[in-house]
Amino acid sequence: MARWNMRSADDIRQLFKNAELRIHPDADERMFEDVLQAQRHPMEDQPATPDSTWRKIMRNPLTKLAAAAVVVIACLIGISLWRTTASGIALGDVLAKLEQVATYTYQIHSTLTRQQKAARNDVSTVLISQDHGIKITTRTIRPDGGESPPEDVYVLPQNNSMVFIMHEQKMYVRVKFEDDTALEQREGGNNDPRIIVKQLLKCEHASLGQSVIDGIMVEGFQTTDPNYDGGLWGISDMMGKNEKVDVKLWVDVKTSLPVRLVEDIVKEHGVRVHEISGNFNWHVVASADDFVPVIPEGYTSSIREIVIPPFNEETSVKGLRAFSDIAGTYPPTLMGGAPTREYKLLTGKDKGSITIFGLEKFYEDLVTNKKDPVYYGKTVTAKDADKVLMRWKVSDNEYRVVFGDLHAETVSPEKLAELEKALPK
Repeated sequence: MARWNMRSADDIRQLFKNAELRIHPDADERMFEDVLQAQRHPMEDQPATPDSTWRKIMRNPLTKLAAAAVVVIACLIGISLWRTTASGIALGDVLAKLEQVATYTYQIHSTLTRQQKAARNDVSTVLISQDHGIKITTRTIRPDGGESPPEDVYVLPQNNSMVFIMHEQKMYVRVKFEDDTALEQREGGNNDPRIIVKQLLKCEHASLGQSVIDGIMVEGFQTTDPNYDGGLWGISDMMGKNEKVDVKLWVDVKTSLPVRLVEDIVKEHGVRVHEISGNFNWHVVASADDFVPVIPEGYTSSIREIVIPPFNEETSVKGLRAFSDIAGTYPPTLMGGAPTREYKLLTGKDKGSITIFGLEKFYEDLVTNKKDPVYYGKTVTAKDADKVLMRWKVSDNEYRVVFGDLHAETVSPEKLAELEKALPK
């Protein structure tokens, strides 16, 4: 079962810009706040900071796409991972039950509060099928109590793509991922209980004991671990670090399936996210047709398809070269979306910044996956042909090194230590 990381803010906004779509951010803030580049571009009125992933490998393509995401949560794994509570329920049991559910639906009520801006309230309905994909329909609650026209997001792992349909603007956008891991790393933010449970297992968590919710006897679990990275907005890498986390999950004692999830996360820069997930319906009936994007007649798209390149060494080198060609130096840092912001300032446009974004994302994935990456862009230039510009671990006995002239080699830890001794101070 795959999940799309509905990372808020500037992910899809930046993709739209890169594709030179004629869309006004305010006219479709939700779509810009819900897709691919949340980790890179900050909101216009606040800085951004670094970067998420999950799932279990299964045979169907959808679960394969979900496989990598669990690893991204940088929480501690202890012997309490499968610890049983006083009621006999363990989070491991909950996960096992969830893996047996082929298709299900639920609702998410989300409130995003930012400094000097009115709170944003959204209601999303999520349909997930292990065989066919994900469909998310979101409506924004207006100040007068009314609702905006819906916006539909389809996650289609069978062809490694996503489709966004914005009914208010009568527009649609197709996004194609050249590398399936790129889609994997963007799945996970629609409050899918499977991923939430995996994140709780990775994080320090505690039992809340038993209580009653809507007439159902439930067992509660809680984490306040700042490394928690979940939720519809999935914004740890976009809106800054977690300053405060309070996540509570209640599970039906009889079925071991979730009943309610409440997330309250305070970010730096005065951002707060509050989400409540509930109305879970398990084992619902759905067909392949439910996951076929329906684009009404008259809807338009300014581009045939947005293609997202793989986030790998090749893309990162291209990004370094593109930045150096414009700035004359390499980016001082690869974290927090800084290269993309600087590139935009230097060029006055976003065209071409997908490659810069690929550089950022590749490096941050190395950080996430604990590959021991180090970047020396503050001191190493293109003239330093034999100096280490960036390096990361590929095995216990090997490191990959990108040098100042952007050629790459695989070296031993001993050779790397020798090379790094020669770095300019």
